[in-house]
Amino acid sequence: MTALGAGGAHDAAVRDVDYVQLPRLDAHAPLLTPIARRAMARSGAVLAAIWTTGLLLATLGEGRWQVVGAGLMVPGGQHLASGHAVHALISVLALAVAVIIWWMIGAVVAPVVVWVGDLALAATMSHHDHAEPSSVVAAAVALPGVVLLSLGVHAVRHARRRRTAAELNASVLAAPAAITRVPSSPEPPVREASAEDLERLRFALDLALQPLEAFDGFDRRDQFREAALRYQLCVLGYGLAAYGANVAPAFSGHLAAAHARSIEKFSDKRVWGYWALENAWGRLSLKRDPVDNGDNVMLTGWQGATVGMFESLHDDRFSRPGGLTYRWSDDEAYGYDLPGVVDSIVANFERSPFTLYSCEPRWIYPVCNTFAINTLLMSRRLHGSDGFDRLQGQVRDAYAEEFHRPDGRIIGVRNEDLGLSWNMWAGEAVWLPTVFWLHPAYPDLAHRSWRLMRETALQERDGGFHLPRGLANRVDGGTYSFGGEAFGLTLLAMAAREIGDEEVAARALAQVDDALPTLRSGGAARYDGLSTQGNLYHLMARFGRASGLRDLVAHGLPEAWRTGPRLAEAAYPDVLVARAVTDGAALRCVLRPGVDDGLRTLLTIDRLVPGRAYLAAGSLEGQVVADADGRATLTVDLAGRHELVVEPIGAVA
Repeated sequence: MTALGAGGAHDAAVRDVDYVQLPRLDAHAPLLTPIARRAMARSGAVLAAIWTTGLLLATLGEGRWQVVGAGLMVPGGQHLASGHAVHALISVLALAVAVIIWWMIGAVVAPVVVWVGDLALAATMSHHDHAEPSSVVAAAVALPGVVLLSLGVHAVRHARRRRTAAELNASVLAAPAAITRVPSSPEPPVREASAEDLERLRFALDLALQPLEAFDGFDRRDQFREAALRYQLCVLGYGLAAYGANVAPAFSGHLAAAHARSIEKFSDKRVWGYWALENAWGRLSLKRDPVDNGDNVMLTGWQGATVGMFESLHDDRFSRPGGLTYRWSDDEAYGYDLPGVVDSIVANFERSPFTLYSCEPRWIYPVCNTFAINTLLMSRRLHGSDGFDRLQGQVRDAYAEEFHRPDGRIIGVRNEDLGLSWNMWAGEAVWLPTVFWLHPAYPDLAHRSWRLMRETALQERDGGFHLPRGLANRVDGGTYSFGGEAFGLTLLAMAAREIGDEEVAARALAQVDDALPTLRSGGAARYDGLSTQGNLYHLMARFGRASGLRDLVAHGLPEAWRTGPRLAEAAYPDVLVARAVTDGAALRCVLRPGVDDGLRTLLTIDRLVPGRAYLAAGSLEGQVVADADGRATLTVDLAGRHELVVEPIGAVA
């Protein structure tokens, strides 16, 4: 019988590693990446045609036609040409707000409505019936001037980043990196959760196990951006999966029920109904189907990943026809399953010129696409699908060429029509989760990003680690509150632990613990001042381990864990599972009471050999015989930390 290790907190296991040279940064990267350059050329041609039309009207027309022509050459130009500079400034600011709205919720109609509406309104006003020649000239040169200035600024930054790339290649990236194989060790470590770990786990379990239609305890801000319910539900599932894989791989019961419930809640229109609006104002389509479309990786990728984790740990209920259903009304629903979601992901990767595809219509976020590629990686293992094998090189090239700057920073978002990206969306709080989720499929890119971030951005002072001051690093994505470091430090710990930098992970978690008070209620604990999503990310970091995500996604559970005896049922919240692991023949658990010390409760063990006798140390029975279904019921008295060992004796009857 294989020995079951003690599994202390994040103890080191014998890991199979390869020492590899990390990919070099491209110190000769072109000014504009190939696909982005083509997108910019197309959008530039459209703008040039509009500008030329405006120039012809302003040059050949008279009076109001000149004013309209100036307004076509540059937003607000109609006001500028007729001598109303303040109105022109207001128009430009209004358009800027509309572009931000487009970015935030995918409403491509917003900037069009503002530009065209303002132009049409000005054309009807009496004080816009003539144009000053000098003002028309100013309107004519404004847009080309802005484009040339922007290109010049980008060229200067790009040259600096290429020089930085050469320096980093010779220093930070010079030494090989130790990258674990899959699986990372012959027998993955299973640690024992502390009493505090279990208190914080209960926060997640209580969220998930409430009635299907209830969302008590979830943050409700909006359903379009980072605070949306769909993200909280997915991170809830990821956190439960981290606990399941690294603490209790031989436990089903209320853990499986909670994870399943977090997935089933997606059927509620309050979770996925945002898509009907985004598809309407982003793609001008009234189609509501959240899966059969050319965008929405923020649902297909994110949910696909949590479903793949669930199936890796528990069962295939969500891969059966209709297992994933999105209900709009009593008469309208969209039935899918994991293979259907995978088909959508593959089709969208193949359709998109950038390979990576959009969240909000027309806006591509690399971090969201990491969930999609991880879904394909799990689908290959679970169902033998070939999407990952066909696309992994193409997706890798997209990340390396189109979504990384020359200095190695991730490009956090890119517009598929304009080819443009936001420089501010390249901060560490965007970089870190991309490092974490890239690790299963592209470990060398993940390790390169981590090393660059660790050496060039992460600051160490006052006995702790700190992310650089910046908007993205000082916002809690679950509530949009600004100023605190806790959310960013949680992401830092999550990525550090996965990549194997335990020093950073432990200290970052300790900093969060020092900075925020803990609220305790009904046996559950959470950080006050940190969003629900932040508390759930904290569970991912807390229950994570080096290469834990990579092992789960790319390898799944070892065969002995998938087939050996399992704790199938334990009353919640009466029984909390601090550890549950099997070697294929025996089951070893550490249990704690969740309510009353000294509680007597029943446990169900399954996946036993039918008719076989088992020693049940730690139960009142002491010995049981598995029934025809391979199940047995045990009685235990829980008083503090309680060990239970179920191991076979004798021969099969």
